[in-house]
Amino acid sequence: MGSVRRFAAINTKIRSLEGRLLTQEDYNKLIFMKNVGDIANYLKDKTAYNKVLENVNTASIKRDQLELLLKKYIVKQYEKLIHFFTDEYRRLFKTLFLRYEIEDLKIFLRAVDREESLRHVKDLIVYSGIYSTIDYEALSSSKNLEELINNLKNTIYHNVLKSYTREVPEKRLFYMEMSLDRLYFKLLTDVVEKLDKRDRDILRELLGKNIDLMNLQWIYRGLKFYRLSPEELINYTLHKGYYLNYRRIKELCYTKNEKELINMMIDWKYGFLFDNKKTLEIFMERRIERYLYFLFLDYKRKEKMNIIESVVYIHLLEFEMRDIISIVEAVRYGIEKEAAKKYLVRKL
Repeated sequence: MGSVRRFAAINTKIRSLEGRLLTQEDYNKLIFMKNVGDIANYLKDKTAYNKVLENVNTASIKRDQLELLLKKYIVKQYEKLIHFFTDEYRRLFKTLFLRYEIEDLKIFLRAVDREESLRHVKDLIVYSGIYSTIDYEALSSSKNLEELINNLKNTIYHNVLKSYTREVPEKRLFYMEMSLDRLYFKLLTDVVEKLDKRDRDILRELLGKNIDLMNLQWIYRGLKFYRLSPEELINYTLHKGYYLNYRRIKELCYTKNEKELINMMIDWKYGFLFDNKKTLEIFMERRIERYLYFLFLDYKRKEKMNIIESVVYIHLLEFEMRDIISIVEAVRYGIEKEAAKKYLVRKL
């Protein structure tokens, strides 16, 4: 199928959806709101988020409830886009969609780890529609981890998690969550390889650089906060990075400590992650997101009639959701406005 034929309709739809993203003016108004209710009310009255907020009492809304609703809005956009695609392109968007299913599954795993009842967890999930592969009713009835994992039979998650029933409780949740993340990126890199050449090349770079940055964040935190062995660090790194091949990853995992890691990376392509020691931990994740944000925008300017417009739109929407939650946090904790802007992905 030619690229014009494949992407003409979806790109027209994307341009319409992009017109509903928050404007600079929206951001500036939100950052001056006094509480979570005011933020939610503005989103309800003035933005496309009305679709998930119209029946909500925004005066009493909590931060977690707002975040859940914003994620549900993103899921609705995914559902709209999937219908435009066929074959491997539909599979790509279904795979991107798995991120929300995996995050929902992690909520169940955390509740089991805390030995809580799972009956209330079902109310916290983002998605349980036609593209979901999980029986959430069965998960909610699970009494322990063994039952939970058994109730994941016939899903892609069962084999990934079943061996962890024998893991020591102190490390079990951590290992399970890391394994789910690795599964997601493995599935995503596999489906990217089946796209048309130009789309494959674009997404290899975008996905590969994302993997590079996540690996660097993981290695840094593993060295500094968890004191993990080189072998543990290597076992949970993601494969198919763009610049960081296995040999380079192994070299970084065998550094003595985070200071040696920083010294090795400071003058390299991703040195911006480590160039301010005072704010390194606070802003590392934001720097990663901002780097990817501008990378997506750069590709959007350069590319036409391929997969990039759809992929960029979904990611811009996710960055926007994170910014809204960052603004909510800043308002809750009384962070000064100029300081709050530093926590945002989008530059104001």
